[in-house]
Amino acid sequence: MKRLLASCFGLGRLPVAPGTWGSLPTAIIFGLMWQFHASGILISIVMAALALAGSIVCVRFAPVVIRATGKRDPGEVVADELAGQAVTFLFILFLTLETFSTGQIWVTTVAGFLLFRLFDIAKPWPIRRLEKLPEGWGVLADDLLAGVYAGIVLLLCYKTGLIKQISGLLVHSEGSSLGVLHAVILGVVQGVTEFLPVSSSGHLILFENLFNFDPETPEMLLFDLTVHVGTVAAIFVVFRKSIAAFVRNLLVCGKYGKSPVEIYRKSPSVHVLVLAILATAVTAVFGLLGEKHFVAARGSLLIVALMWIVTGTLLLITDLRGKSRLGLRQFGIWAAIVVGLAQAAAIMPGISRSGATICAAILLGLRRRWAVEFSFLIAIPAILGAAVVQLIRNFAQISSGSLPIGSVVIGSVTAALTGILALKLLIKTSRTANLKYFAFYCYILACFVLVYPLR
Repeated sequence: MKRLLASCFGLGRLPVAPGTWGSLPTAIIFGLMWQFHASGILISIVMAALALAGSIVCVRFAPVVIRATGKRDPGEVVADELAGQAVTFLFILFLTLETFSTGQIWVTTVAGFLLFRLFDIAKPWPIRRLEKLPEGWGVLADDLLAGVYAGIVLLLCYKTGLIKQISGLLVHSEGSSLGVLHAVILGVVQGVTEFLPVSSSGHLILFENLFNFDPETPEMLLFDLTVHVGTVAAIFVVFRKSIAAFVRNLLVCGKYGKSPVEIYRKSPSVHVLVLAILATAVTAVFGLLGEKHFVAARGSLLIVALMWIVTGTLLLITDLRGKSRLGLRQFGIWAAIVVGLAQAAAIMPGISRSGATICAAILLGLRRRWAVEFSFLIAIPAILGAAVVQLIRNFAQISSGSLPIGSVVIGSVTAALTGILALKLLIKTSRTANLKYFAFYCYILACFVLVYPLR
């Protein structure tokens, strides 16, 4: 429990840049509270509470992790980053931000986050010296001072008008035009949540509500299509070796026999291709049958929150399962149908496509590595197929609008780059049975969405 708290409920154990993950919750809380018009006093209290809680946890429990790992400053301890990031935002809270536009709030949030990470990594004098303090104090003190440095620079950026200028460049016309800032944020959301088991559709609905965007406008329809293409590009990049081997084996499938049944049984690529086609067909049929219900669910944040709870529970159950032993060649037709049904259910916002398909495959006995690869093999036709359907249905509307091509391209590229990182993270966490951390996130997000309408 002490290590769990010191790692901020597992964020410090994520394989890529744990300190960045540890800082992120504070930045998200800061931005969302301003977005939802919380008072400056309330936000100050929350930031001070986070700084205090992170400091106490770090001082008390970091020594336990130091002794367990043998490292002077263990990477898994990120309570210090949580506290240091809160210190950065406490500086800007001395200003009156109620008059800030949405764009300025998020520019401030992103700038504060990046500045803290910069000072925490670079460690200018005398930050590095503070690391020599004994045990937990050394782990904590350097991050608190990095937070002070970042807060001072953020304050200067505001006083000099830099925040306002950047916001003006990135956000063309709030609520109506897709600015670069919104494109980057939505691209990151799509790239990360399309692959991590936390539901991309649920997140996009949440952020569309935050930014007051109408998803049926031509620019948003085009943006939605292009970011999905960007995420497919990420699949090809991460699984390029597996896809290349799959295609090579498919091209020489004739050597496995003469009859289709014999080739299906003996050729690994043909076997997987048949299962993928079957799973995709099941997804398409049931997706079209339930389309009206899925579309109606997009208008209810309550349903999205409940589906996040379902996703989190499924992830927890999957982590409790022991080692799976089946390879793809032992994975049968009925199993593929079940995975296809799971992918169809994921059209419901709040149900994660990657989470549902990977969990279904693992619970059916497929090894975790192959469950991930099969999930994203069937994701390619599912994502591209959905994009093509939307393009055909809304072609006239898309072609009639004045489209910010630069923002759309930037959003697509951002989705692809963040998708690559998210895919690599999912591969590692799924193989080590650490999907429960995403379950905790889904539960927290569901609670937030359920509580917010009560305000």
